[in-house]
Amino acid sequence: MSKFTMDFKKASDLKISAKTPIYEKQSAHEVDPITYQVVFHKLWQIADEQEKTIQKISGSPIATDAHDFNVMISDSYGEIVVLGTGVVMLGSVMDSVVKWILENRSENPGIEDGDIFLCNDPWVGALHQNDMAMIAPIFVDGKLFAWTGSTIHQVDVGGVNPGSFCIDANDLYAEGQPWPPIKIVKKGEIQSDIEDLWMRQTRAPALLAIDLRAHIASINIVKSRLLKLVERYGADTVKSVMEKSLDYAELRLRNRLKELPDGTFRHVDFHDVAQKGDRGVYKIALTMTKDNDRLIFDFSETDPQIGVINATLISGTAGAVLQAVLQLLCNDIPWSVGGIKRVFTVEAKPGTILSAQHPAGVSMGATGSAWLAGNCANITISKLLMGHPEHKERLVAGTAGSWVTVIPMGLDQYGNPFLTMIMDAMAGGFGARSFGDGVDTGGLLCTPSGQCPNVESNELFFPILYLYRREKTDSGGPGKYRGGLGAELCWIPHDTEQMLLTVSSFGAAIPNSAGISGGYPSNTVQVKMMRDTNIHQLLSQSLIPQDFAEMEGKLEIWQPKTDAVQQKNDVFYFCFQGGGGYGDPLDREPDKVREDVLENRVSQQVAYDVYGVLLDGNGKLDEPATEERRQQIRQARLA
Repeated sequence: MSKFTMDFKKASDLKISAKTPIYEKQSAHEVDPITYQVVFHKLWQIADEQEKTIQKISGSPIATDAHDFNVMISDSYGEIVVLGTGVVMLGSVMDSVVKWILENRSENPGIEDGDIFLCNDPWVGALHQNDMAMIAPIFVDGKLFAWTGSTIHQVDVGGVNPGSFCIDANDLYAEGQPWPPIKIVKKGEIQSDIEDLWMRQTRAPALLAIDLRAHIASINIVKSRLLKLVERYGADTVKSVMEKSLDYAELRLRNRLKELPDGTFRHVDFHDVAQKGDRGVYKIALTMTKDNDRLIFDFSETDPQIGVINATLISGTAGAVLQAVLQLLCNDIPWSVGGIKRVFTVEAKPGTILSAQHPAGVSMGATGSAWLAGNCANITISKLLMGHPEHKERLVAGTAGSWVTVIPMGLDQYGNPFLTMIMDAMAGGFGARSFGDGVDTGGLLCTPSGQCPNVESNELFFPILYLYRREKTDSGGPGKYRGGLGAELCWIPHDTEQMLLTVSSFGAAIPNSAGISGGYPSNTVQVKMMRDTNIHQLLSQSLIPQDFAEMEGKLEIWQPKTDAVQQKNDVFYFCFQGGGGYGDPLDREPDKVREDVLENRVSQQVAYDVYGVLLDGNGKLDEPATEERRQQIRQARLA
């Protein structure tokens, strides 16, 4: 197979029909620094209001509680000027949707003022079919001036499994239907036939319908605010600010890369289980080359596409790489993504897991192979940063290296049908830094504003009762600086007899939150069920068990791709990954290890085996025994 290189398509390469006139500045238009800052920050404020609008209108906890969506504002050609603070991968690929619309819809059916296009096609610009985007043109004086859009993860878009993480699928045709951009709003009016067709795809039409209107409302907000900005400062001024923001972001990133050493950096990660019944482990391999002011991310050695864990290059893989670039290299650079994308390319062989060819299964690409592509980019960029005495502080060890998707479905405590995705894994452990520990349950690298829903919110809206949700001991990767802890949770059905659970995860066989510079990786994922327990008897005695060992029942260890019914007396458990460590665990200050043990962040066994630290019966540090134990570990390594 030949290698396919993705250089992000430039405006000059687009073939746009003359039926779609593009707004061009009348002449070279200079903007003074003060006006530039005012207009540019107003664009960011508009995007922030767009996000708030979605959260206020959407009825889905995926958006309202977990913030699993994103927004963007782009120029006429789809170059993203402003990216929202939600899931980076979701928003950053909407430029591909805009460019596809310009090339494939400008002639027929045309692009007109008041139109909005719907798209969830991974080969156009969606991570997977659940990520539905709404994209709208903005016209000034009858000419195409800008675009805005948003993407929200939908709770279900069809397919063989509820929630559309289709663990039973063999290819795309058993998954949710991918829709290339289709005009669902025409000149300001929702097209009822298209909406009806979209609602037919889902098991949760009410949630999709209200999300559709959340999209439209947020788009209307952007159009109104942007046109007022144009009215106040002039179209040429706003257009100039957009152009300058793209150029500025590109210049800042190129200058930063020039400060870093040239070289080649590698990382390999592994995905376990490609679909239900599979027991394989599959390689995601990245070679990153830094040459002067450019980065090349080459995934050519990744395994061939298989099952339903695949991602497309144009969206899943490219979006995953971008999230690492933004978080590690651009945290103090405006996220004008159109400019930043000029600085790097992404390569992969067609037909591999990270460059899936139609009709490969891609329903779990977003929280599967694309996630691992982001892990690889995170680690290779961190290795690059290690070579600079100041920028070293930017690196982050592996963070929340996998995702556990849990989809419950059934009748809720009120007797109504329900279907949702549990978003608790948003509280993944953050990786360690070169100067300090990772943040316990600190979140995900891919979403600055992601949130873990409150236990009480989940219990209010869904028929579940938590026995506990807590940080998991030993889930942070050991190191001189420890990785942040992940979490574990346990629930039973509440006021319902049973529910169907579909689990789609990875990272059970191999930890995916890698350590840096001798740091250890995090824990692995685990999903299990205790059947036919005495849980209600214990609760009647005011006893809330904190471990399966405190209950009677039959234990089942679940594979990463599993679906089964949970009955009233069954207890369900899963845990997710923490962050990787930084540096040799034997270099960690013994007093810090002692504090971790006393706070239940680290067990005494791991303190002894990995950190070489011993405490006496009173919890005090045994310094002579600690020094002796650390010498034993060093001698064992040399042997």
